[in-house]
Amino acid sequence: MSSSQDRVGRVINHKDYYLRGGDMSVLIGNHLYRIHSFFFYRESLAWRQMLDTPPDGGEHGTADAPSPFTLDDVKSEDFERFLWVIYNPQYSIYDAPFDTWLSILKLADRWSFCNIKDLAVRELEKLNIEPIEKIVAYHEYKINKTLLLPAYTAMCKRDKPLTLAEGTSLGMETVLRLADARERARQQAAESGIRSPTFEDFEDVQMEDMVREVFGIPPRQMSPGQHSRNSSGVFNGFGSFGGTNGFGFNGLAPTTHKPSDPLHVSTEPLSPNGSTTKADGKKPQPPQKDEKPSSEPNGASSQQAGSGAADGKGGAGGKPNGAGE
Repeated sequence: MSSSQDRVGRVINHKDYYLRGGDMSVLIGNHLYRIHSFFFYRESLAWRQMLDTPPDGGEHGTADAPSPFTLDDVKSEDFERFLWVIYNPQYSIYDAPFDTWLSILKLADRWSFCNIKDLAVRELEKLNIEPIEKIVAYHEYKINKTLLLPAYTAMCKRDKPLTLAEGTSLGMETVLRLADARERARQQAAESGIRSPTFEDFEDVQMEDMVREVFGIPPRQMSPGQHSRNSSGVFNGFGSFGGTNGFGFNGLAPTTHKPSDPLHVSTEPLSPNGSTTKADGKKPQPPQKDEKPSSEPNGASSQQAGSGAADGKGGAGGKPNGAGE
């Protein structure tokens, strides 16, 4: 970026984005944009730093004629498309073709407009894009490779080999990985007894598993809810495995986990059914066959029974402070 205004030809105010009340001027080619710095300052650290630093050649931000930012390496068409997202007159309706979203994605990635980049990816996912175009774009702007699984799978199952131009655009690493996945598919087909296999003989799920392994994409989760769990096992942002409200189950976790109640830590051994021996407030009973008469005095037995009853009221299975009545 530069602040120089040396240009060949007359500067023209942009027909759509020379806005009344704008406090920031941007010059691209011979098109002058007058827009609001608020959105750029709020969304982009790169622009925030530029706005805090006056450009060369004069004071920036004067009411009458602020010195414009000159973007030498940005196309006016791309910047116009980018501004359309910010000033879209149709609220929440973003209907645009692939090339438009690609321009938006390019500038959003370059200037770290994270929210606009996420919007561009969501809208691109709604479009029917050729696999090679999608792979190239998502690789360039570092989009999650999980979103490329259908495109990778389609390329692996394609009968026609890659052309030189396609291989050049994809890059050596991607071409080699696709070739690896195709070869693994052939080898698996041969081992299963198929004499002349074609890629149509493979289900998408089978090919997808090979693609995941070759491209280093994490495997599918076993249950629908596991997609939002991070590597530490936290679900929905809480420290236990969440129920429908995300706060965790109200009982014991599986036998390999501690009780999900953070206020109760049991040190009792686990019984065969996975619960602690004091989970219901009762002591384990000895086998009936080996039961012997108690030699303790009646008073001791009564005291023990009374103690057990007291334990039942105050134990894990009781009703402390009247709860559960």
